[in-house]
Amino acid sequence: MHADETILAEPGFIAEQQGDTEAALDLHTEGLNAARSTGDPRAIALALEGLAGGWKLAGRPELAAGLLGTAARSRASVGAPLPPAERGDVSRITAAVRNAMGEAAFTAAYERDAEVPQRPAHHEGPAGHGRGVPRMAGGAEL
Repeated sequence: MHADETILAEPGFIAEQQGDTEAALDLHTEGLNAARSTGDPRAIALALEGLAGGWKLAGRPELAAGLLGTAARSRASVGAPLPPAERGDVSRITAAVRNAMGEAAFTAAYERDAEVPQRPAHHEGPAGHGRGVPRMAGGAEL
């Protein structure tokens, strides 16, 4: 994977953990677009896993489960299992989605391929920070 495709993953995961749905979805969508431009299945999988966390926050756990399954199949298609460095975020998101849906519904949704829905353009907020750039406690951008 190249840094260009994955550079938005960590801020996206941080935004998701902070409960910032818009920023998580925006950052992971940008990462997915970059990953698709290179065709790297591992980078695409990472962006889909991140988007799953964002869509879970947005109240769409079924879509999130489908994205997790699509990502897993993308990794398997090239023999690239989930790397240890990414397991924490993916395990956390998977557990949250599974808990929201129950095991049977999660498994059914996970086994179906999911498409990322189109989202309306996000408008800039005050001082250009409307896309929800994740920030540290003191307000500094990450």
